[in-house]
Amino acid sequence: MELTSEHWFQLNLAAALAVLAFIAVYTAPIKWVVLALIIILPFQIISSRYGSFNIYLIYLVSFVFIIRGQLREFPLIYYVFFIALAYFISFSFVLPVTRGDHLLYLFFIGSNFLIFYISYNYFKYKSNEKDFFLIFMVLTGLILLYSLAQLIVGMDPNSPLFGEKFGLRPPREDGRLTGPFSAVGLTAEYMVIAIFTLSYILVTTKPNLRLRFLIWSMIMASFAAMIATANRGAIITLVICGIFYLLIFRKELGTRGILQAVVGIPFAFALASAIVINFTDFNRLFDRLSETEVEEGIPDTRSVVWPLTWERIQLSPIVGNGPQWKLSEETYQKRGVLKQIPMPHNLYLYIVGTIGVIGLIAYLFFWMRMMYFFYQGAFSQFSENNNGSIPKLALILMAVFFIDQMKVEFLRSETTEFQHVMFMLWGALLALSSKSTLRSLSTADHN
Repeated sequence: MELTSEHWFQLNLAAALAVLAFIAVYTAPIKWVVLALIIILPFQIISSRYGSFNIYLIYLVSFVFIIRGQLREFPLIYYVFFIALAYFISFSFVLPVTRGDHLLYLFFIGSNFLIFYISYNYFKYKSNEKDFFLIFMVLTGLILLYSLAQLIVGMDPNSPLFGEKFGLRPPREDGRLTGPFSAVGLTAEYMVIAIFTLSYILVTTKPNLRLRFLIWSMIMASFAAMIATANRGAIITLVICGIFYLLIFRKELGTRGILQAVVGIPFAFALASAIVINFTDFNRLFDRLSETEVEEGIPDTRSVVWPLTWERIQLSPIVGNGPQWKLSEETYQKRGVLKQIPMPHNLYLYIVGTIGVIGLIAYLFFWMRMMYFFYQGAFSQFSENNNGSIPKLALILMAVFFIDQMKVEFLRSETTEFQHVMFMLWGALLALSSKSTLRSLSTADHN
């Protein structure tokens, strides 16, 4: 294949960046390396069909950290091996002409577990709960600023802030906010996560007046961004997990705090809705709510894709049809390749459709074992000598994830930035959740 001058420039630029990144990662203090990595996770600075800059940076940081002895523990490693086995079993059954696409996807997936272990080891040995809150607020603040810029620009596709390679993601034609992530459903899900985490910080850390105002402003902005996505499922997730939040934190909140939440959250939602609907172009939420229909127990927007997905699953229910759901256009032109079908908009169907029932079991084992750790940290006899609040927050966020992923799939190859954020959060929460308790419980799961 003959490379154009643009391709040569991109290759040389990538090589130069790789050398500079290796030197920077190897020589810089661990703290600044991890902080910089976490801060850029939601943003695909450079991206192509072969992956984003962030994916390669995660592999580089992992390699350097192994050399420097910074990756000391690998919790849930046997569950990760089970997931890897499911992927490779599924890969072994794909057509030879599709292997390139599937291998590339496996490379992407590998970065998720690497950022999980980077985050876990950093927050276990180099950081603490206070630092995590600060990092989360900075990360969320940047995501909100990105979303605010999209809200201000509106539906003008000719804005200089939009660009093919550098710039904001262009607006969707249906008037829904995308944020930095590749799917409105994932942006909405992150906003729900932000609302609960910021509320937790507000309740448990007792910040001063200035910081309290900042946190409240970020909560309001998160509501506004969630509403601007016009994602109906996020509202359902917010309500269900909001009830769970009030129950699990009833001691920390007290009667007064619960009453304030019951009154304050609907007020914040109403105020944010009024602002978004009257002052931005992203005012589709309530129209979509009024248009919602259910066909034979299935939401109208899923009545086509779910049956198509089920037909595809039946072709190979045990091992799936291959790790990568969406192949390249060139691959679809080759003989014997199954025709492209839409995404199922359901993580669990997505997993079964790609790596089969074996893969779904593997992922569920991984997540359930992690939830067991959080449960132990929150409610076991050990929690009296440790901070049981972080594990409680982790349980809330896991509930958000499990419920919300019924209407979107975060494992798409186009949404690696959201995958990285989630695996980073899981690693951090696992490390911070009653460290001594987790160490005694997870001995069998370490390397």
